[in-house]
Amino acid sequence: MKQSFYEKHKTEIEDIGNSMRSQLLDDVVPFWEKRVGDWKNGGYFNCFDRMGKQYSDRKSGWFVGRDMYIFSALYRKIRRDQLWLDLAALGREYMKTGFYAGNGRFQKMLSGSGEVTEGTTSIFTDHFAVKGLYEYIKACGMADQSDIGFAEYLTDILLKNVKDQAILRAEGIPGRMQKHAVNFMTLIVLLEGREIFGDYYDRELKECIRRSLYEFADDSKKVPLEYVGTDGRPTYWKEGRLVDAGHTMESLWFSIYAGHEMGIEEYRVRAGEILDWVIDLCYDETYGGFIQNADMDGGKPEEEFCVTDYCGIPAAWDSKIWWVQAEGLNALFLSALYNENEKHFQYFKKLYEYTERQFRDRKYGEWFAILDREGNILCDRKGFELKGPYHIPRCLMEISLLAEKYIAAGRNQISERMVEQRTADNEREQK
Repeated sequence: MKQSFYEKHKTEIEDIGNSMRSQLLDDVVPFWEKRVGDWKNGGYFNCFDRMGKQYSDRKSGWFVGRDMYIFSALYRKIRRDQLWLDLAALGREYMKTGFYAGNGRFQKMLSGSGEVTEGTTSIFTDHFAVKGLYEYIKACGMADQSDIGFAEYLTDILLKNVKDQAILRAEGIPGRMQKHAVNFMTLIVLLEGREIFGDYYDRELKECIRRSLYEFADDSKKVPLEYVGTDGRPTYWKEGRLVDAGHTMESLWFSIYAGHEMGIEEYRVRAGEILDWVIDLCYDETYGGFIQNADMDGGKPEEEFCVTDYCGIPAAWDSKIWWVQAEGLNALFLSALYNENEKHFQYFKKLYEYTERQFRDRKYGEWFAILDREGNILCDRKGFELKGPYHIPRCLMEISLLAEKYIAAGRNQISERMVEQRTADNEREQK
C-alpha cells in the first residue's frame, strides 16, 4: 500500500519543527529580547552589528509595529513569558507618542529621543502598526475595548489610504501602477483581524486575495508580477516586467492560510501553482537559495532594477536576501503540508539546508543579512532600518507551530482510522 504524505514524512516534519523551535528560542529570540527595548524613551532599538553591538539609536517606524507583533505573538502562541508581553507593550505605548501622526498615519523614522526624521511617507509603516496592534490586542485577551476601537478606526483609514494615489506615490509607486506588496500587506492585516472583527472585512480580504492570486499572477505568461496597472492588467514594460520572489512567496503563504481559515480550497491550490512559477524563475539551482529579483522572462531584470539599496548596502538582483529566504521557507512548507506537495517539500529541505549553512551565524547568533549569489557575505549586520526581529522569528515560529499541528492532526486521523478498522473487524466477527 502506498504511504500517505504524512506517513512518509512525519519524522522529518517533527524534526524540522523541533529544530525551528530550538533556533527560535535558543538563538534568534535571545539575540533580540535583551537588546531591542528602549526602556527609557520607549519604542525599539534596531541597529546592531554582527556581534550585537548597537551602532545607532535611530528608530524605524516599520519596526514599532513589527516588534510589537513578534513579541505579542510569541507571548500568545509560544509561552506566557512576561518579558515578551512587556516588550510588546513598549510598542503599544509608543503609538501614543509622536510616532503617531494622527489621522491614521504613522511616522517612518525617528531619532532615539523620538524626534521625527522622516514623516508619513510609508503606507507600510501604517500596515505594520495596525498588524502589531491586532496581535497585542489578542495577546492581552481582547479585553481593552478602547484598543479594539482604535484598531478598527486605523483599519478603516488604511483601507481608504491604500487607494489614495498621492499616498502611494510617496511610497515610490509609479503613477497608474499598483504594487503587489501593498496588496498583500493589506491582505494579511485583514486576515489577522478576523479573530477580532469576525467576517466584517471579508469582502475586502477576498478582493486582496483575488488580486494576489489572479491579477498579479499572469496565467498567459506563467509569471508572478510585482507591478500591474491600476486597471489590473499587466504592462510588460519597465517595472511591469519585474518578478519579486520574496513578495510573491510571502503573499502565497498568506493566501494559503486564508484559504485554510476561510474554508476556500481554491486559494491553497492556486497558491501552490504560482509557487512553481517562482521556483522556475528565481530558485538558484547552482548555488542555492532564491535570488531577489528577476525579469519576467527569467534572468537579469532591466538595468534600473538590477540593484536594490538596503540602507547603504547595494544588493544585486541575484543576491540572496535574508527575508526572501525566510518567506520562501514559509511558502514551501505550507504548500508542502497543505497541498501534500512532494516537490515543494523537497525544495523546502534544500532551502532550509542552504539557510542553515549560509545565513545562520553560529558564532554570534541570528542570521546574516545579505549574501552575493555565490554565498559570500555582503552585509553581516543583524539589524538596520529594514532588518530586525520580524521575518526570521516569524518564519521559525510559524513553521514550528505548523509542524506541531500537522503531526498532531495526522496522529488523530490515524487513531480514528484504527478505531474505524477495529469497529469494522468486530462487526465482521459478530457476523
